[in-house]
Amino acid sequence: MRVKFVIAGALFFVVLGLSGCGPAPTQGIGIASKNCQGDPSVYPTPQCLPGSDLMLTPNVPVWGNVVNQYYLNGVDQTQGTVDYFGNNADPPATTGSSGVLIVNNAEAPAYWNLYWLEPWNCGYNTDPQTPPVYEGVTYYEGADWSEYEAPNALVGNYYPSKTVVALDCVHYGALLPASRRFAILGNLPNALTLGSAVPLTTQNGMPLLYVYDQTGTVVATETATSVSSDGTQATFPFPSTLPQSGYSLALVNQTGVGIGFAPAGDNLLSIASSQTIAGNPFGVSAGAQTYNRTYYSLCPTRGQKTQCTKSSTYNTFPVVSLYSKNQVLVGSTAVSVGTNPTAIAAYSSGPVYEDFGDDCHTDIRAFSGTTRAVVANSGSNSVSVLDIVNDALLFNVTVGNQPVALVVNSTGSEAYVANYKDSTVTPVNLSAGTASASVAVGGKPTSVALTSAGILWVGGVGFLTEINTQTMSVVATESTAGKTIVSLGYSDAYNELVVSSVDTSGNVYVEEVTPSTFQAGAAYAPVASQTVSTVGTYLNPVTNKEVQGYTATLAKASTSVINTYQPGAPPIVVQDGWAVITATPTGFTITDISGNVVLVSETTPSPITAIAVDPKLNVAYLVMPDSNTLLTVPLPGTN
Repeated sequence: MRVKFVIAGALFFVVLGLSGCGPAPTQGIGIASKNCQGDPSVYPTPQCLPGSDLMLTPNVPVWGNVVNQYYLNGVDQTQGTVDYFGNNADPPATTGSSGVLIVNNAEAPAYWNLYWLEPWNCGYNTDPQTPPVYEGVTYYEGADWSEYEAPNALVGNYYPSKTVVALDCVHYGALLPASRRFAILGNLPNALTLGSAVPLTTQNGMPLLYVYDQTGTVVATETATSVSSDGTQATFPFPSTLPQSGYSLALVNQTGVGIGFAPAGDNLLSIASSQTIAGNPFGVSAGAQTYNRTYYSLCPTRGQKTQCTKSSTYNTFPVVSLYSKNQVLVGSTAVSVGTNPTAIAAYSSGPVYEDFGDDCHTDIRAFSGTTRAVVANSGSNSVSVLDIVNDALLFNVTVGNQPVALVVNSTGSEAYVANYKDSTVTPVNLSAGTASASVAVGGKPTSVALTSAGILWVGGVGFLTEINTQTMSVVATESTAGKTIVSLGYSDAYNELVVSSVDTSGNVYVEEVTPSTFQAGAAYAPVASQTVSTVGTYLNPVTNKEVQGYTATLAKASTSVINTYQPGAPPIVVQDGWAVITATPTGFTITDISGNVVLVSETTPSPITAIAVDPKLNVAYLVMPDSNTLLTVPLPGTN
């Protein structure tokens, strides 16, 4: 007989052999660790949330030991042999690939201390699209840790009234920084250092590091090589076998009985891949398409029935402008466009259908998502519109002098193109392939951003301008007082403009601007400003000379100069209202705008000119024209 009962956050299977009316010797117990996100009407536990899933998690670390024998009417009911697992002599056991940990000859019925560790919060909804609020603080998946605990729990009780065991959810708060959050395959570091929120100890063995993939499965474990004298951090060998992906980490102490603490980790560890692309990849956008196929067999032979097959897949790929080749690379297919293409944006123009049916079959295939792209051709004063389903140029539209930045509205009907030499913005009808009259702005524009309400922001050399796209008129312009705005982004969640700027001393900032305080003629006054870098130097791999840390492709002593401090990449709101990725002259940063904290600051082989992320937050693409490099950086994702 197998008795099954739910523990909030875990499902326990107690394997028993019964004979007659009394307890028989225990054969063992099985523990299946689960994320507690089930319907409370079905799973009567205090941590579960309605409408969410109860998901089996394989390879989860589990600790446990018997703490008391079980007595009924003064008689010891315990049978079998005491079996400790996860004690100081052995590493913690795991639930294995099936998600179930079998402990043979375990003592039951008996009172156990049971503990396990998951890469998410026990009992809280961790969907990144709908972040939970716990004690007034909003948390995001992987951004903090909780420990599942069932202390002094009766395992193996035969009485239905006592089959539900209470769970304590111990919350440890925000994770502390790690020495590395980003690495590129082929150039992985040797070590990884993690900070701890509680003192680390080596009394029962060195601290352990667990590495979880995006499904919550443990894919690597490491033992610390050293612990700081004050117990605040531990250093581990970098898990060198990890493939390109995003990972969560957990740091635990080993203790003599039960689990150690789960105090620290890093939810932003990303293993990126690097690809060499000739032609100076300058702009990038994320192609993200859902492919649906519906197939009907209309002429069944005798004995057969009409067949209907439906399938759906989601695919992401980079769409890259090649500055010196005058091409756009859609995945791996090159499409010729205008001269010196720079900024590019993929967008949706409705599904694209293909019919491969015949007299006896209906075979309809549909592509939805980003089906088109528009690219600014800085050398031919035009934009090119492309079909990125069939990888073809549709048409070119003439705009202003040296277009270098653009943005597309949410319906995919119109683009707004910033022309550097003209100091103008040109609206382009993407359906008709026509341009309207340009609007003058406050200086040489380098970047644009569009809000959900249709407000266009334009930044550049010494200015920030607000434009009403309904009337295509300037609402207000502020002087940035010695700063050049080099990239813009917008957070709907916070109703804030995110700005990358460079001052005359070469300092690079990530700043936040509140539209409600923006006034015509006023001085530029961001509500928050973080220095993330300085304009340094790096070795140009082509010329083998030291140059300033801006894009050498467009920074030459000629009329093609955009700005001598031009990082060139727009900030990307990866988790709306939370993290922003922005380029710096020598790398990129990830900034938490909810707390105005720089989370990640990394260097790259050469300056980044563009960053793109797919709508489901599965991947970010970063391009570096001076080293002909495309980086693919995995992100946590929304599903």
